[in-house]
Amino acid sequence: MINWIKHIRQSGSKHVTSHGRYLYKLIWLGCISVCIPLILASAVYYQFAMNRAQDQIMNESNSSLSSMKDRAERIFQTIEQESLQLAVDPILTGFFLDPNQDNSWLWHRDFLDKINLVKNSDSFIDEVYFYNTVENVVLSNRYGVIEKEIYPYKDDIDAIIASGELSQWAYLPSAQKDGYVTFARRLPNMGSGQAQGILAFEIEKSAISEFLDSDTYLMPMGQNLFVIHHKHIPDSEELGYDQTISLMKSLDSIDGIKDRSSNTDSFLSKGLDGEQAHFLYTKNIYGRIYVTVVPEKTIASQLNWIRNVTLLFLFIFITFGVVLTYFNSKRAYNPIGQLMKHSKALRIGQIQNKHNELDYIKECLDFLNMETEKLGGFMASIQPTLREKFLQQLISGEYLRKEPLLRDCEANGIAIQATNVVIIVDADNIAREKRFRPEEKGIIAFVISNVMQELIQKYPSVHGYVIPDRGRGVALLQFRADAEQEEMLRLTEEYAESICDSLKEHLSMKATAGVGRFYFHIEDVPVSCKEAEGALQYRIFNTTKNVLFIEHLENEKKQMAFRYPREFETSIIDALDRGELEMAVAGLTAFSEAIRASQSYRYIYQSYNLLLSTLITSLEKQGATLLDILDHDWFGQLQTRQTSQEIADWFAGSLFPMYIWLTANYRNESGQSVIQQVCKHIRENCGSDLSLVQCAEQVGLSPSYLSRLFKKEMGVNFLDFVVECKVDEAKRLLKETDHNVSEIAMAVGYSERNLNRIFQRFIKMSPSMFRTRQR
Repeated sequence: MINWIKHIRQSGSKHVTSHGRYLYKLIWLGCISVCIPLILASAVYYQFAMNRAQDQIMNESNSSLSSMKDRAERIFQTIEQESLQLAVDPILTGFFLDPNQDNSWLWHRDFLDKINLVKNSDSFIDEVYFYNTVENVVLSNRYGVIEKEIYPYKDDIDAIIASGELSQWAYLPSAQKDGYVTFARRLPNMGSGQAQGILAFEIEKSAISEFLDSDTYLMPMGQNLFVIHHKHIPDSEELGYDQTISLMKSLDSIDGIKDRSSNTDSFLSKGLDGEQAHFLYTKNIYGRIYVTVVPEKTIASQLNWIRNVTLLFLFIFITFGVVLTYFNSKRAYNPIGQLMKHSKALRIGQIQNKHNELDYIKECLDFLNMETEKLGGFMASIQPTLREKFLQQLISGEYLRKEPLLRDCEANGIAIQATNVVIIVDADNIAREKRFRPEEKGIIAFVISNVMQELIQKYPSVHGYVIPDRGRGVALLQFRADAEQEEMLRLTEEYAESICDSLKEHLSMKATAGVGRFYFHIEDVPVSCKEAEGALQYRIFNTTKNVLFIEHLENEKKQMAFRYPREFETSIIDALDRGELEMAVAGLTAFSEAIRASQSYRYIYQSYNLLLSTLITSLEKQGATLLDILDHDWFGQLQTRQTSQEIADWFAGSLFPMYIWLTANYRNESGQSVIQQVCKHIRENCGSDLSLVQCAEQVGLSPSYLSRLFKKEMGVNFLDFVVECKVDEAKRLLKETDHNVSEIAMAVGYSERNLNRIFQRFIKMSPSMFRTRQR
């Protein structure tokens, strides 16, 4: 067996290599799975955010347009109203009725006072002048009375008269050079004959622009006055006021607004820079048109932050997702990597290397499956020989008479004149390592017995036979009758130690060997076998030695009186009742140390059985039925554990968690049943003086525990529930009987005053009012 194992370990393959291609596939697929949803989500968010921000910009532009219109209208209407009031002033109308007045200097003075008053009342007006064709003079707040020929704006006067408009806003040649926009009115104000004079207001363009907005421009066009707010274009060259006006006049979009039928609208057209721009406009009945121009570049510059923030967060999330995918992929790949590493360590040469890890693992599994089938077929083909049957009968003590035993020994070549000793080798903690299932004890016995058979050949002075028996390996060693006792002990110990070391080294299997006493008669072999089994029982407290001699162990036994560690048993049960698994395991460790000091297998094993009995009794007290508990076969499970470590692992890993789970369920069910009993008792005895102590005594619980349990199950405390039940009973009596309030109060255990107070608290009315409303 050992040679076969060495052959497998030494026949390593040079082809088992792992390039990690499956890992790279996992990482790539994970990155794609992260990136695609993030990119799609970012695109959707970006489009949504851009549309929303663009709508917000346009809404703000609309609001700005409305605000600009309101403020500009106040200026223009004020100027036009002042112009009209001045035009219909009696001084001016009197002049046109009688232009040949003798005292012209007098009405000149009075009218100049009027002009100065109007000019000083409005900060936007820089100059007001009046011209009449009769006197051919100009009355100006700046120049006083001056002849037309020397007046700076004489060309503007000719242009106004030539236009033939009753009133107009216009850029006149001379005034425009000085930064003015002119509002002119033909006089007299009534009639359609030849103009006898004009009244003009010079308005500073800069003052109006500053009042409205720095990017606001006034542009008279025929009968219309355009007030245009043009948002600044980022990274564009600054243009002068007049240059901007000139460019705007050349835009078809501005000229086309006059012909549009709707008074308020928006459209997309070419702007000053030749690129697309949003035009928003509104008209009024006075011929003024207000326009806001928002270039696409301006919108794009305001939305750049959305693009940058979206890209930044997309980069952060993709980076985080890629890093997370990388580590998760490596973690998911770890079992495959470990399997590949283990395959390299085994160096199985029969399996060729595959570039794909999954293909390689498939080949390994196929190979193992094939080898398993071979091993199963080999074991099925092996039948116990006649000698093995004889040895099994011998060690089990089936020979009751000496004559058949001696006859069969001679028939099977077993020496009769020899010193005999039995060694039993058993694997430790198989259940804990989970390498074999309970039904695979035959395989374990087969492996151990093969190792024992190969090792016995290394000792020429020892003659022996090995057989598998009940999951263990059993060896019958025979020495010469004249062999020294010390020599036999040394060889037996060396042989047993070599078995345990070989199993540990080659199969990673911890095993213990039990050795019986030496006997000179062949019929005493069953006794040595029983003693070897007894030696193995000492594993329950002796975990340091691999070879246990029954003779040494019994000689080392101490005659001491031991007490069952009841205090540790109590601490274990208290911890389990509180649901504290770690404290229970700590108590079990202290319990095991206390009983192990006895060095008595029976005492230790019975102590564990007594602990298990106490745990079952505790469960029964908490509501569990004995039949339900016995269904788990805990005593049977305990009996299959042979070492102290196996027993401790079973208690900590299986029994304690099951105990906590069962007690939690039983407490929940028991608590609900107890609360139902208490509620029923309260409802049936509403007229009595009900107390928490009385109800607790009735169900066998402490008052404090019943109070907490009642609050948990019912959602209200005990006293409130009693009051509710009494109120419900009083309501029933008020509706169904003719008893007066005093009698009903007595029936539910209250005075009439207390009943009135409780009804006011819960029903918000008195008992009498409740009865009246119900009837």
